[in-house]
Amino acid sequence: MKKLLAAIAAIMLTFLSMGVAHAETKSGPRNVGIKGVWVGTNHGFGNGVFTIQDVRWTIEKVNGVTFTGVKSYREAQTVEWSAPEPFMGIMYKNGEFHAVDTDGVLIGKRTSPNKIRASYLKAAGDNQDALVMKVTKASR
Repeated sequence: MKKLLAAIAAIMLTFLSMGVAHAETKSGPRNVGIKGVWVGTNHGFGNGVFTIQDVRWTIEKVNGVTFTGVKSYREAQTVEWSAPEPFMGIMYKNGEFHAVDTDGVLIGKRTSPNKIRASYLKAAGDNQDALVMKVTKASR
């Protein structure tokens, strides 16, 4: 009888562990390969003046389809990178990309495993931007 109960318990534990593993694999799709540094350019109008700038995104944490990191751009006068600004977003399995920073919104698409094209829109008081960005994965 003890052997039968032990066998039933062992079978139940096996099925329970399989259920846990199955539940873990059924969680939301993962953003494989987006963590790291992305660099590129943006161009468009900022406060009515046409501009072209280098941009850098550093995606630091990924959880499911969501991510967080910092972004910066190259200052035109000093050629130095701006102070990092936090941003966070969502990248769906189909490549759709949505993110926000402290005062604007990024909307775009991952066009390949190493490329993202996005639009940046900002309307913060007297400061407006409408920019197009193309970034390429530079590192992990």
